[in-house]
Amino acid sequence: MTTRILLVEDDESLALGLEFNLRSEGYEVLNFPDAETAAVAADSKGPFDLFILDWMLPGRDGLSLMRDLRAAGHTAPVLLLTARDSREDIVAGLDSGADDYLAKPFDLNILLARVRSLLRGRAARPRASAPDEAVLGDIRVDFNALTAEIRGHKHRLTYKEAQILKLLWERRNQVVTREELLQKIWGVEGFIQSRTVDNHIVQLRKLIEADPKKPRIILSIHGSGYKLVN
Repeated sequence: MTTRILLVEDDESLALGLEFNLRSEGYEVLNFPDAETAAVAADSKGPFDLFILDWMLPGRDGLSLMRDLRAAGHTAPVLLLTARDSREDIVAGLDSGADDYLAKPFDLNILLARVRSLLRGRAARPRASAPDEAVLGDIRVDFNALTAEIRGHKHRLTYKEAQILKLLWERRNQVVTREELLQKIWGVEGFIQSRTVDNHIVQLRKLIEADPKKPRIILSIHGSGYKLVN
């Protein structure tokens, strides 16, 4: 079955170049220049296996589009393309539902490797109908549905957040190093920095910790990594 990618990029020359190279890799690509037409296509022409979204779009931006895609139930991973690469911008992008980000200008080979990494993760996602859950106090996480039910309210997880939380759950009360998280979640591409892990942990803490600044579930182990306490 052909892998389908929805690309949203308003720079026509960049969009055409990306579409050409992605198609050369064997992917089916639908290319749109703005959030409005892309949102319609996501619902009417889906499902898609991956979304590649530019942050700065005319009219509604890529972050707004991501929120709408997640709210509409689209669980395919999102690769965010952005010229904004400060820590605050990266956190905002991940918080909106992105699974990974790539700062412009970027190397085409790096983008293609990121695409492969995200698609490998999606292909490895469990497809069985049996529940795959964890219970953390009054929090119930469904790794298949990519949801966390917290005190009666359901919240959506990105795929990467669910992967990280599942690995920490499987190794609960043990230290999981950043290196192991990078290897098992991202596939050890050398260009992925350790702050990528830290940024995802920040988002998970915002979701599941009563006080994200004083975490009691996902603990930082200085100089090593993280430990989920349950």
